[in-house]
Amino acid sequence: MSTFAVFGMTADVALAEARKITKTTRPSGKAGCPPLEMTITEWNEAVDKQVDKIMRGKKMRQLSPAFDAPQFAEQFAELARKTGNCRDLRVRAKCTLTDAEGQPIINKKTKAPRVGWVDYQPEMTPKVA
Repeated sequence: MSTFAVFGMTADVALAEARKITKTTRPSGKAGCPPLEMTITEWNEAVDKQVDKIMRGKKMRQLSPAFDAPQFAEQFAELARKTGNCRDLRVRAKCTLTDAEGQPIINKKTKAPRVGWVDYQPEMTPKVA
């Protein structure tokens, strides 16, 4: 049974990540001197720059919990698009990874097939009139 989730980037996730990685100090500009603490406004400006950088980038995160059907993941993606600034929203399925020839990729240590997230492609079903 496959598991489905939505991957991409939203402004809220980018802001949370930027707050984690933005430093609270800046270089003093003099050799041998300790770094200077940033003021709240300077730090907020640095966070805003980092958010812009993240939103322009290619990094994607898992935005949704795991769903058991792709339609639920698609509904989550539609809600995310409606709520605000987002990019690259994709539904992915967790399944066995395969190589170019369609053979499963085997983990050398455990001898088990590797499992990972792959972009979900719904099968084309013929429409009956």
